[in-house]
Amino acid sequence: MLELKQTQKLLPVLTQQLQQAIKLLQMSQLELTEAIEQELKENPILEIAEKDEKQEKEESQEDAQEEVDMEEFLNRYTSSEEFMEKDDREYPDYENIVKKSSNLRDYLRWQAGLSHFDPQERIAAEWIIENIDDNGYLAYPISEIANASGFSIELLEGVLSKIQRFDPAGVGARSLKECIYLQYEAKGEKDPIFEEILDKYFDMLDGTHLKEIAKKSGYSLETIKQVIDKIKAYDPKPGRNFSEDFTSYVVPDVYVVKGEEGFEVNLNDDDIPELKMNRYYMELYSGKTVDKETKGYIKNKIKQAEWFIKSIQQRQRTLYLVSKSIVKFQEDFFEHGIKFLKPLVLREVARDIEVHESTVSRITTNKYMATQHGIFELKFFFPAGIDNVEGGQMSTNVVRNLIADLVEKEDKTSPLTDDEIVNLLKERHNIKIARRTVAKYRDILNIKSSRERANTS
Repeated sequence: MLELKQTQKLLPVLTQQLQQAIKLLQMSQLELTEAIEQELKENPILEIAEKDEKQEKEESQEDAQEEVDMEEFLNRYTSSEEFMEKDDREYPDYENIVKKSSNLRDYLRWQAGLSHFDPQERIAAEWIIENIDDNGYLAYPISEIANASGFSIELLEGVLSKIQRFDPAGVGARSLKECIYLQYEAKGEKDPIFEEILDKYFDMLDGTHLKEIAKKSGYSLETIKQVIDKIKAYDPKPGRNFSEDFTSYVVPDVYVVKGEEGFEVNLNDDDIPELKMNRYYMELYSGKTVDKETKGYIKNKIKQAEWFIKSIQQRQRTLYLVSKSIVKFQEDFFEHGIKFLKPLVLREVARDIEVHESTVSRITTNKYMATQHGIFELKFFFPAGIDNVEGGQMSTNVVRNLIADLVEKEDKTSPLTDDEIVNLLKERHNIKIARRTVAKYRDILNIKSSRERANTS
């Protein structure tokens, strides 16, 4: 009976600690720093260590057993793989990898870096972005940009249409009417009445021609007023919320750079403080001047502090190893770009670093990796694959990119049908997929059907 009671008392504490460790695994860097700040407020034993301080680590047999339990639960990193300590790493200049956005145009450039632009389109995008004013509008006609840049109007129009899908919605518009329509499209709404009135009667929507609009359109005054209220809900100056102090809230947790011996993985832990035990409380606990109740309280806080520090170390080790494994599996992507992204499942990475699949799933949640091709969420590197590709699998991301390229280069007077895209993928890339799959990917890419594209050309 005595042994059973001891087990019942231990399990709730252990479960609470393990739950905390799991939560830390899933946290983004911003959430982690907030969690550390909160723990520092609640636990007087914890404090931030100075950079030149080295804390002695003494573990009791009970602590060692708790660590083993944690290892078993989270399937800790393989002992064959060394985790590089923070002080032993040489970090490249972070600013050379990711430039924090300082205004609207920098924010648009950051998005352009994540988009499917070929080298020529990327330069054209720079010309367009540079000519977008602080309110978010294209300040000069495409014809003038074409004369100045040497790019064709057709190429610039295609690049502009992609930039107009960037955030904030409405950016890159050439008129207030287009700005509103872009915001309407971004919401994914389908309102034929709104579209008709916006298209045909926009210049009359000043409040003085409502009866005339109602007479010409055949809609009631109430309907016209509802359309006007809807228009008023959109932002006429989508770029005005981006000041010179604007920064992207996506902070990479990991960055990958190419070194002399291949790609190097470094954790962005500059904002994560190193923690240590408060010496005063440790000496107080070891002394004989405190009463039993106080000593029990300090002991409990020491255990919490030790577990919290170990949980953060475990999170960082796991993140490092998972990132290294991703780079190994997706080396072609890091070398050549998105077209070389391979199908990958969590199980393969879990097997590679000898942890459970759920651990990989947790550590890749809300984490971002900075690469020479842009910033990507870690889950981006686990695309599904198309199984019926001759010669092996291909990432669905790559297939979507190929579909987008085919549509971009199609004859605008005779757009490609889904069946024609299926045939071209088979002929040019040995990819065999169903027409309904092409239609699904086209919807994901926000590409209209061939009939709709023909009507808008």
